[in-house]
Amino acid sequence: MPEGDVMAIEQLHTKTEELTVQLQNLSGEFARLSAQAVSDGARFKLVEQTQGRHDEEIRQLKDSTRMMQLQFDQVMTKIDTLEMKLFSWLQQTQQDSVKERTTNNKQWFNFLTFVLGGTIIAIVTAVFVKGGL
Repeated sequence: MPEGDVMAIEQLHTKTEELTVQLQNLSGEFARLSAQAVSDGARFKLVEQTQGRHDEEIRQLKDSTRMMQLQFDQVMTKIDTLEMKLFSWLQQTQQDSVKERTTNNKQWFNFLTFVLGGTIIAIVTAVFVKGGL
């Protein structure tokens, strides 16, 4: 074998050994990267599960909010109805009070008219009976 071929073979052998050492060094790195990929995959699944749970909770909150809005609207409608009824009752009470006062005033006026009329008749009768005219 020529000397150049022997050197080329030795160089190839040296390069092969260097590559083997480098690959052995990289195998530890590949193992670490593989373990990290598995760990990252587990974390990703956990994040997906958490996101799913959060999406469900958000949906439930939205449903609860809609229900509370409906209940609030119903309560406000009932309050409005009650307010209208109270206002109507207050107006009716005031009208009844005015009618009652008018009726009471008329009765007092009739009574005073009767008393004054009786007093005038009594005075006129007294004057005539005593012969004052």
